[in-house]
Amino acid sequence: MKKFDLIMMGHPFRKTFFNVYGAFIFLLPMMLTGCDNDSNAVASYVSPRDAAVQKALEWEDNRYADILKQTEIPVYGFRVIRELDHDETAFTEGLVVDRGLLYESAGLWDQSRLTGTQILTGRVEQQYDLAPLYFAEGITLFHDDIFQWTYQSCMGFVYQKDDFQVQRTFQFDHQGWGLTNDGEQLIMSNGSAALIFVDPETFVATRYVIVSDPVGPVGNLNELEYIEGEVYANIFKTELIVRISPETGAVTGWIDMSGINPDPEILKDPFFLNGIAYDEETGHLLVTGKCWPKIYEVELVSK
Repeated sequence: MKKFDLIMMGHPFRKTFFNVYGAFIFLLPMMLTGCDNDSNAVASYVSPRDAAVQKALEWEDNRYADILKQTEIPVYGFRVIRELDHDETAFTEGLVVDRGLLYESAGLWDQSRLTGTQILTGRVEQQYDLAPLYFAEGITLFHDDIFQWTYQSCMGFVYQKDDFQVQRTFQFDHQGWGLTNDGEQLIMSNGSAALIFVDPETFVATRYVIVSDPVGPVGNLNELEYIEGEVYANIFKTELIVRISPETGAVTGWIDMSGINPDPEILKDPFFLNGIAYDEETGHLLVTGKCWPKIYEVELVSK
């Protein structure tokens, strides 16, 4: 099934956008977003939005263009090392590399799955198909388990890495977007400017940080990857990756991925850049997008 087939099936691709100031950024998605296992579920909205929220949304329009002009926080470019084939039917929501295997969480209702693929050959070694009512989101490899959560169903799954057997499930009370871990806690995003830290045994949130730079909060945090003491996050609907201090939420760097999209005329909304994996053996990133034909191994360069 190709990406145009996905469009014609009429799946609701659009994710809810939240970006407001302070702790309200963290709490708003919980108030606005319901948990619904109906395959036709859509996010619910509180209306009307107050003036502060509206002002924040208007301010966001030019937010990311200004990032590339500032000099206070480092901005990096990239160099492509090599291109790897990618399943064009995979609506990428999560990406992890481990010992030559690429673990990927592909979204969309009735098409969500977890796959383990040989990086060099593209051969699928394992696959687990989720029930049609789940829209898969981020994944992370925590010891010998793979954690995966879902968009609006408030349900997550823990798989045994070797055979993809479901070990247990867990629940949460907000939308699921990105997922990673720091070796001790799970780190989650929900489309806001918050990173939420969660105990992997009890699934209880222990703390959160609001991601911000000198201008203000940075919302729309999507796919996550923990890399050498920092959290890297795709910014939904942009070609930017943000580097974040997990201790404070402060932005430590920006990565401008402009030009990585292999076919901008075709691969536009909803086929955004999404997916960051870190190869510890090479120190390189693997990046891709939703239904993109390629995965790119890249190294960062100063701009």
